[in-house]
This record gives sequence, structure tokens and C-alpha cells, in this order.
Amino acid sequence: MKTRSHRRAVVAATVLALALSTPLAAAAAGDQELPQLDQTDSSTPPETHFRLDEAPVSSNRSAEPKALAAAEAPGTVTGVTIGDVTSTDAHAAWAAPADNGSTIIGYHLQLLIGGSVIEEFVSDTPVLGATLFNLAPDTTYGFRVAAVNAVGTGAFSAVQSFTTTHTWVERQFGADRFETAVRVSESAFPYEGVPVTFIANGLNFPDALAAAAAAGTFGGPVLLTRPTSVSVGTVDEVAALKPEYLFAAGGKAVVGDSVFNKLSPYATMGSDRAAGASRYETAGLISTLWESTGTVYLANGMNFPDALAGAAAAGYEGAPVLLTKQGSLPPETAAYLNYLRPTRLVILGGTGAVSQAVVDQAQRAAGGFVASIQRLSGDSRYDTAVDISRRTFTAPRVPVVYIASGQNFADALAGAAAAGALGGPVLLTEPNAISDATIAEIERLDPVRVVVLGGPAVVSDTVKDRIANALD
Repeated sequence: MKTRSHRRAVVAATVLALALSTPLAAAAAGDQELPQLDQTDSSTPPETHFRLDEAPVSSNRSAEPKALAAAEAPGTVTGVTIGDVTSTDAHAAWAAPADNGSTIIGYHLQLLIGGSVIEEFVSDTPVLGATLFNLAPDTTYGFRVAAVNAVGTGAFSAVQSFTTTHTWVERQFGADRFETAVRVSESAFPYEGVPVTFIANGLNFPDALAAAAAAGTFGGPVLLTRPTSVSVGTVDEVAALKPEYLFAAGGKAVVGDSVFNKLSPYATMGSDRAAGASRYETAGLISTLWESTGTVYLANGMNFPDALAGAAAAGYEGAPVLLTKQGSLPPETAAYLNYLRPTRLVILGGTGAVSQAVVDQAQRAAGGFVASIQRLSGDSRYDTAVDISRRTFTAPRVPVVYIASGQNFADALAGAAAAGALGGPVLLTEPNAISDATIAEIERLDPVRVVVLGGPAVVSDTVKDRIANALD
């Protein structure tokens, strides 16, 4: 489990009793109440740049206690190196100096720009390395470190300079979809105290689609589980995140009580289950987490590609995703449209995914409040993802672009939540070839980072290399 620094600027979620305004919505919700959450600026990074290496080094403590009367502050740190430099991260390492008669108990780290210290941190463990994260691209930094013992702080090392890159293309994946979701969460949320964490079934997609939009809006991850067992990695990640709220997306058949009860104690303010009798009702229940919203995204609940890209956009825009059938609007979805009363509907996919008849039904269900209807679509799932990105992320230099297989939902589920929270799109690709339109969109976005989700068997190195070459 990673050592995490506390996120200092967390806006606490406000728990309100949910009183649905119409009998139909109340019936659809089954009288279940969820807390309504304050919508925070989830893209605001944590106010720290230091993450210590995981395990402390073995102490250089002598066999006999040392007399502090004869001890001095440690010697000057030497052997400082900076490696693994990307557009947003670097890794610093150093050698332990002479302790001068008193065991080294920690290190004083400083990050500099132009010779001025912009942040410093004093560790309470004698680790010999740290990740410098949340850095700005195309920026020259300096790093120096001093050792600390019971007597005092030694002299700082010489400043080591390094320059972050313009764009970095990386791959995030684990041994399976569950561990890939953990890797995505560790990278996107490397601090404790996230406002929310969703747990969703990793063997099916519907409940996680709505959860991804909510997670992106309120600033936390979607982690995946089997119905009756949860991986050690997922448990460790929830423990490290220490979310204010933890939600299970779906009923006990999709996220069992054994899983929910194992993870709930790590939530610091509360935990709950959004469980409807159908995928449409579950999505509706999740939509009630918003205290208010002017926009609702509507996606086909029987297929995943359009909704995956749409969930990232919805999370970024702070809007829920509701699900529908292709040719008819489920009564549960109609009920929540009536409850939410949006002024804008965003339809994900062409008429083959969400028919015009459904759009008309949705507009009526919203009670005449809809003033704007926008359909985001393309000739294929890949082109639809490009259209969603182009019309949502209109300015270049986005913080991140996630690339996921358009033939499998698993890896993209976690990516959609992270993308929405961090402020970038999810784009889709075939395993061994990425379309010219998708490459053109990546070039237009000029991202700080590109994250390829899944191993080479899911998205090949050929695709990853083509993206990197396009951004050179």
C-alpha cells in the first residue's frame, strides 16, 4: 500500500435527507435515501508534491545507544539522483550521510523553482527516496535534501535540477481488471481523504457507468470487485484512500454484503448502497447524489462504448448519466428525469443507440424544462468517443487523455471516473490499430499525459507507439 499525503483542500460532503418531489420518483427510488453530495472542484490537485517511497530503509542504529551529548547533526546528504522524469512526476533518491552519533530519523525535502523553495516536507521515517508528483510540464525544478536526527538537521545536498517533459505516454495495468482499476486509482488519487469511492461489479458494466460519472463529479475512483469476493489490492487501495463516502453501485447480487461490509469501515463519514431493481433504477438512484444539476446525459443501458466516453464527459461537466433502452424510455428513467428536471439533455450515440422516439419521451418526462438537446455521435464507437471529446473538451492542453479498448468495458470503467475527475476524455481504440480521427483528436487536445489502459494484449504497443510518435 502506498504512503499517501493528506489532501488538505477537501470540501466535506453535506448529508441531506433526500425527499423526492413526486410520487413516481419516490416509487422508482423504493424510498431509498442517499446523501446528496457537495460538488467540489475535483480537478484541484492536492497541495503537496512529495510522496515517500513505500518502505523505510533499515536503520543505521548502533548496537548500543549513543550518547547525545557527544552527537552532532547529520552530515551532508550526497548521491542525489533524479530519474523517471515525466510531464508530471519524477523520482528522487539519495544516500544516507554519516549520522554523527545520533540515528537519522527522517529527511527534510525541498522542491525549488528558479532557486526559490516552493514546497518542503520533513519525513518521520529515514527513507532514501520519494516521488515528486503533481508537477507542471515543461518546467525546470530543483531538489535538495537534508538528514535529520535528534540533534538537528544537517546541511542540504547540492541542488539537483531536472526538467519535466511536455507530454508523457504511459501504460497503466494490473494482472487483471480489478488490479488495473487499482493502478488507475493510485495514479489519479495519490492521497487520502477523497470525497467518494464507488465499488462496482467488474464482470458487468451497467451500474459502473452511472457510478463513473458520479465519481468523476465528486472526485474519487471507481474500483471493481467480484460479487462475493474482493481482491487484497482493492481492499488496500480503499484503506489508503480513506474516502469520506463509500458507495456500492448495485444490489447484493452484484456487490455482495461480504464485499460491502469489508470495505465500509474505511469510509470516514458514511457508506451506502445504490441498489435499484434494474440498471435503470440504479442509475437513477445514483443521480440523486447531485444536489442540483442542469444537465443529464442519456445513454444506451444495453451496451457500453458510448456511455464510457460519455461518463468521462459527464463527470467533467458535473452531470449524471441515466440509462435507457434503444427504442423506449424505461419508466424508472422517466421518473428520475421528472425528479431532476434538467434544462439540457445530452444524448450519447446515434439513433441506433438512442432513438429519436426515446429523446422525445425523455423531453416530455422532464416536465417541459428541457431547453437544449445535444446528440453526440459518430459513424462508429470510436468516432462517437471523438465527437464527445471534441465537443466537451474544447480547449487544448488537457491534463490527461485515457485510451481504452473499444471492445471491452473493464479497463475503461476505472478510466472514465479518473478522466472526469482530472479533466480529460476517454478515447477508444481497437487493440492493434488506432483510427486517424482518434490520433487527430489526441493531437488537438495536446495533453499533458496520455494513459493507455490495459496491458499490450488489450491495447498493443503499436497503438501506444503511434500515439507517442504523433505527440513528438
